[in-house]
Amino acid sequence: MTDIRSTVAYRTATRYTAGQKNSTTLTVEDHGPMLSAQQACNAVLALHDGTLRDGKPERFAIQSCELSAKGDYWAVRCNSEDYVVHGMTQYCYVGVNAHLVNVLSGEIETVANCFSVEEYLQDKYDLRAAAGQCYVLTPAFSRDDKPAMINLRQKLGCSYPEAIRLLTDEQRHWFTGIRRHLEVAQQLLAQQNIATCVEMVPEATGAIAIGVETWHRDAALKALRDRLH
Repeated sequence: MTDIRSTVAYRTATRYTAGQKNSTTLTVEDHGPMLSAQQACNAVLALHDGTLRDGKPERFAIQSCELSAKGDYWAVRCNSEDYVVHGMTQYCYVGVNAHLVNVLSGEIETVANCFSVEEYLQDKYDLRAAAGQCYVLTPAFSRDDKPAMINLRQKLGCSYPEAIRLLTDEQRHWFTGIRRHLEVAQQLLAQQNIATCVEMVPEATGAIAIGVETWHRDAALKALRDRLH
């Protein structure tokens, strides 16, 4: 992401980035009716209007403002003035990674701390690319690949007929979910020499829905065993 080093920190238009004054004018390439970084920062600061601390209005400051790699969102981070400017950690607001401001519409989305901005945006792009279809993880080998079949049986501790069944049209959709999660499962299975691929299909009937809970080898193999039932 492109780091914009000058942002509006207060509703009174004093400029700060991470508590440091900076009066450099913000500029972006001409992309038509595109929101400037300053407009994005003002919009995020406006979200916090009316916030009270001990019965008094809380003042907020901008920590950073970055343009996404595709140039479609401003990622704006802000927190209390006492934290950003004065380093008073006891007044740090937690739970939010950044606010994303659409450069064309001005729509604001909030990214929780459990996601990076890059992960959040990638999930949005993947969902858009799917256009209503489902992402599924499928085997990248056939029943004629004897070494792959033997390995699959050994890793799952299943019978040969069960291993074959996982390659049939009815059960070849092993997992479904966010593309990024499927790619993690793909890497974990690849470490066990189980080759897979991520596909888009109209329906993922029978596929096991997975998330971050499968982000280790044993969990990925257990989820695949569950597909047998």
